[in-house]
This record gives sequence, structure tokens and C-alpha cells, in this order.
Amino acid sequence: MSKKSIDWVNTLKKFVDSKQQRTAQEIDDETDQLFLDYIEQARKKEQEEDPSYKKIPKFFQKASVTNENQLSFRVRQEARTRFLNHKTGEILDKEDLEKLWTELKNNISPPDDKKERINYNSFLTIASLLPIKCRHFFSASTFLKFDRDEYGRIDIVAFFHSIVRKVNLFQTRIQISLYDSIGNGYLREKDLENYIFELIPTFPQLEKLDQNFYPFYVITAVRKFFFFLDSKRTGRIYIKDMLTSPILAELYELRQEKLTLEELGQNWFSKQSALKVYERYLKLDNDHNGLLSKQELSKYSWGLTDIFIDRVFEEYQTFEGEMDYKTFLDFVLAMENKKSQQAIQYFWRILNVYHKPAIDSFVINMFFRPIIQKLEHKDKFGFNVEDVKDEIFDMAKPSMPTAITLTDLQNCGQGDIIISMLIDAKAFYEYDQRESGQLLEVDDYEEF
Repeated sequence: MSKKSIDWVNTLKKFVDSKQQRTAQEIDDETDQLFLDYIEQARKKEQEEDPSYKKIPKFFQKASVTNENQLSFRVRQEARTRFLNHKTGEILDKEDLEKLWTELKNNISPPDDKKERINYNSFLTIASLLPIKCRHFFSASTFLKFDRDEYGRIDIVAFFHSIVRKVNLFQTRIQISLYDSIGNGYLREKDLENYIFELIPTFPQLEKLDQNFYPFYVITAVRKFFFFLDSKRTGRIYIKDMLTSPILAELYELRQEKLTLEELGQNWFSKQSALKVYERYLKLDNDHNGLLSKQELSKYSWGLTDIFIDRVFEEYQTFEGEMDYKTFLDFVLAMENKKSQQAIQYFWRILNVYHKPAIDSFVINMFFRPIIQKLEHKDKFGFNVEDVKDEIFDMAKPSMPTAITLTDLQNCGQGDIIISMLIDAKAFYEYDQRESGQLLEVDDYEEF
């Protein structure tokens, strides 16, 4: 007597359909609770094995050595990839967003005053009409975040735009996380290089970029992220910092089809800007050995003093006394963004000759005397070191009357001007003559 075969496909479908459908948020909450339960069980087991943990909790966890050939590492990496792909399925696609907008338009709340607004009842009604993955956007706390009129209604355009921003942010976070090869929530330099390299073909503004220039473009782009988001030079950038940084938004501007030449010129990541920086590096490299000597870097700007150039080479990485392209990019980013905290920190290392908590009048004299000498070669006389020193201290508003700290420079609001006065003769002269508007003229061969 033959046994009747079971139709497993239909049986499993019926089983799944019989279960209550849960939202993505509910599934995440259950996952988080299971994880916390697991941690609690591990903690109790630890205390049972060694009672001392009840009084003194473990405060040190030995870092595991990452070996990409280990099976455990590959399993973990595969699990993360599957998890991220699962999360990708929760992102609202174009059809979901179109349906959401349609339901918002179809459920405008009274009175009919030609304003596209909905009250909380309509808010809940719309949520019930949408797919489950849309519903976590329709919580009471979300509704209360928006301004309400006298009828308790919120603007549907503002609400819809907030959802689109969240969807884009979530999508970007997952996309970036796929390049987190270790899985610790940050990107190393190589990870970020891979991410940007694969972005290039997707940006309309980079579609004409020569493929031979790709490696140099990637280095140029990556350096800005690390200059501003890794000021402690740890070699890693946390993904959460990338997402909240205006630098990522600047990179993603290149997704737009149309940008003016002015906008492209102001965007560090544009083809025009990247080529401009690279061509300047090649132009400075007189001996064509791929590196810059002190003499070659001094041609970056006529006003830069020898002591400043010497200090750059003393403080920042060189190869047999010469500067490579990456170090040059940091130099350019600092020169072009002197107002930023990161640039002030960059120049502080150069000014702080004796590596002390503060710089005093002696250091200021050391940097400013070459400024005077450089101006005198242009027949510009009458500058007094003591007068300038007093002005610098007035601008810095130091917490100590005889010395200036990094914090003073960062908090005074004029740190960029003080730095320029101490490293660049042309910048100092034009600042000193700001009321008269007189500029210092230099020959073409002296200034790029």
C-alpha cells in the first residue's frame, strides 16, 4: 500500500499564511531581544565559572586577530552579507514610494482649504493601506515630529520628503556597509577605495573620466574623507560619521545630470577639481620622479616661507625626504580649508615646533621674521614683529596671557587668519592692507 506523498509547497504556504504577518520593526525587535537574552545567559555563565565577575565586571576583551582565510571569518562575512541583503529588501522601492504618495493625496483631511494636509486618523488609515514594510514610518512619535495646524493636520509634502530622505540614508548605509570587510562598523582606506572605485561608473558627472585616471581619482576622493573624518589618523572611518558628514553629500552631488561649471569647480570630487589638483602636482614635480622635494613644494605659492615648508616635511610622512601624492593632497586640503578644525589641527603640528601644549612669543617670532624678509625682497617695509605678535595674541584671546594653545586657535574664530599670517607672506600683506585693498603682485613664474 503506497503512502500518499505530501505536497510540501502548498503545506508550507498554508502554514506561513496561518501565521500573523509581522512588520520589519517587530522582527527586528524580536531579534534584538534574542540577542540580549543570549548576552545575559553568557554573563550568568561567566559569573558561575568565576564568582569575582559579580563584583568586578569584565572590562577588557582581547581583540581577536582577523585572518581572512579562517573559516569563522568567512562564515561571519557571509552572514553579514546575507543580513544586509535581507535589509535591502526592506527598503522602499520606486513603486512603494509612488503608492505611498498616491495614498497621501487620496486621504487629505478636512476642511477643504486647498492645503495638502492629513490628521492622525487619516495617517493611520493610510498606514493600513500600505505594505507592511511601509508601516514603521507611521508611528505616533513620527506624526508628532511635524508641525500641526489648528485642525491637528501635518503637511504631506514635508512628511513624504522626510520618508524619501530616510530611505536614501538607509540605502546608502547598507551600500557602504557591504564594503566593511571586517564588519566592525568602519571602513579602512582600502575599503573606501573599493567603494568609490565602484561608484565612478554610476555618476553621470564622471562618465567621461578617463579610466587610466581612475586610480588617481580614487586616491584624491579618499583623502578628503580621511582628512576630515580621521583627524586622529587611526586609518579608519566609522560609517555613522560618513553618513552624517557633508562630505558624502558633496560626493553624491555628482549623481545629478546637470551641474554648472561653478558648482563643479567648487566640488572636490568633480572630474574638473580632481584633474586640477593632479595636474598641479605634476607641474610642481620638476624632476618627474613622482615625488615633491622641499624646493618643488615651495613653488605651490610664492608667499610660503622656507621655515614653513621645512616644518611640513618634518611633521608629515615623506619618502627619503620627498612628498608623495597622498601627503600632497592633505597639504592642499589644509591650505584650501584653513577655517576647518581639521586644518587648524594640521597647521598646529607645524607651528608647535617644540611639541609643547602651547606656542609662545619665541615661536611666533621664529615664523614671522621670514615673512618680513620675504616682503622686503618685494620692497615692502615697515613691519614690526612686536606689533604683529601683539595683534596675534589679541586675535587668539588665549586662556594664558603668554602662550597660545590649539584650543585657543580653534575657538577664537580667527585661527585661519593667524595661521596665514605666520606661514604666507602674500596672505599676511593682503590682510594687513585689507582696508586699502592693496594686493601684492607676483610674477607668473612665482605663483601658480
